[in-house]
Amino acid sequence: MKRLFLTTSAVALMMGVVACSGADTHTQTAETDTTAMTETATYDRDYENDDAAYGDAAVEDRTDNARMADMDRDDYVLTSGEFLTSDLIGEEVVDSNGEEVGEIEDVMLASGGEQPMLIIRDGFAGELHAVSFEQATIWFDEEGEPAARMDLTEEMLDDLQEFEQNGMNDYRLASELTGTNVNLAFNDKDVRVTDLIVRTDGQAKYAVVSDGIVEAVTDQRFLIDPAKIMVAQGDSDGEVVIDLTEQEFNSAMGFTADID
Repeated sequence: MKRLFLTTSAVALMMGVVACSGADTHTQTAETDTTAMTETATYDRDYENDDAAYGDAAVEDRTDNARMADMDRDDYVLTSGEFLTSDLIGEEVVDSNGEEVGEIEDVMLASGGEQPMLIIRDGFAGELHAVSFEQATIWFDEEGEPAARMDLTEEMLDDLQEFEQNGMNDYRLASELTGTNVNLAFNDKDVRVTDLIVRTDGQAKYAVVSDGIVEAVTDQRFLIDPAKIMVAQGDSDGEVVIDLTEQEFNSAMGFTADID
């Protein structure tokens, strides 16, 4: 794809030089054409050398990335009662008396028999406490941004057991999963989780995923079922994989991220 683009550009450049250079002789024009074709041939030869050095994997990798970037998907729009975890984390929390008591430090995702929880930091640089979504209300301000209000007083929050993470990167927390490279099981390529769409009851609805190339240059993402994300077992070094078939991946909805 890239090679074709650059080769086509070189042809256009040659045509422009012939039309606009004002060359007085055929010899000048021929010299210009020869230089452009030589540069193009050199570029193509370099790519052929890459392909020879790295085998079919080099060609396949460029093809797969281009396919993911160009795929046409139905675009998903957040509905009422849904929010991005990136919009909630860092927001202030008020208690049942309307008093500010801290901020949302993270969102713990449901896993196994565990229910989703809000991880709240008590005051400035205070302790972390896990508050269930049944003990808090997620609401939206005038701009549609999510905020949290606990059904607990500040004293009740202080009495809760301190939240402690079970080691690093166990992927229970939204902040751990966000920014993680995840392996697509069907083609062994990596994509990146950039956000999570969660309902007000704390249930994660979609993981927002970028193919890496798209993330760097556009706001286009696609959505997958977060239940399909798992830590590989066996000989894996804790690698995170997405257990999707190629058909499921191709039918995933798109999502336009806010990258301002």
